[in-house]
Amino acid sequence: MRKLIIAALLATGSITGQAMATEVHITATNPVIDLSVTEYVDAVPDVATFSTGVQTLAPTANEAVRQNNAQMALVISRLKKLGIADKDIQTTQISLNQQFDYNEGRQTFRGFEAGNTVTAKLRDLKKLPQFLDALASDGATNFNGPSFSVDDDSKLRESARDKAWDSAIRRANAIARKAGYGSARVLRVEEQSGDGGGYPMPVMAMREQSSAKDTPIAPGQVRIGSSISFTFEMVK
Repeated sequence: MRKLIIAALLATGSITGQAMATEVHITATNPVIDLSVTEYVDAVPDVATFSTGVQTLAPTANEAVRQNNAQMALVISRLKKLGIADKDIQTTQISLNQQFDYNEGRQTFRGFEAGNTVTAKLRDLKKLPQFLDALASDGATNFNGPSFSVDDDSKLRESARDKAWDSAIRRANAIARKAGYGSARVLRVEEQSGDGGGYPMPVMAMREQSSAKDTPIAPGQVRIGSSISFTFEMVK
């Protein structure tokens, strides 16, 4: 006999808004099957996320920050002129560091390096090649990405979840029949969703290697996944 304990969080209506944990005890009288299933659906992305920014070097900290602010303002202005909404532009890092040269064990002060990086989402992928080239011309000194995704992936996740559920049921029933039982019933379900694909590409390197006018971009497809773990009881 195996006793399963399932923890569930039930939202309360109290002012504190805290959650109360409850335990549900389920007793299995027959052997059980533990399965972890992951299924994916592929989709064409409609959003590209990337980071871009500016690094400037100057003799003093104040001058480095001043130059960086002016140059970054041009980059953000270009982002907006190219159609990216304010809500899709987010500052992710601001830095100021001393820089040194090293020669034969000697340290020579080079100046202060200021940096500012933003993450942006472009929702019209047809504009991405021209977009990246325009940013470079406006003073952006680094790019990272793009990472491709689907803006509203709720239906795709539901499809992946259905595939995972159906696959688990088939496998559990097949195992139960091999063990001399009629079928399997679900005792426990726990889901953890995730996606794969859309890995970042070195955009600046691609730009330098290309002789074409615009940076070549291949969005490909992204994978939307659902991972579910089950416990089944084998029944007659």
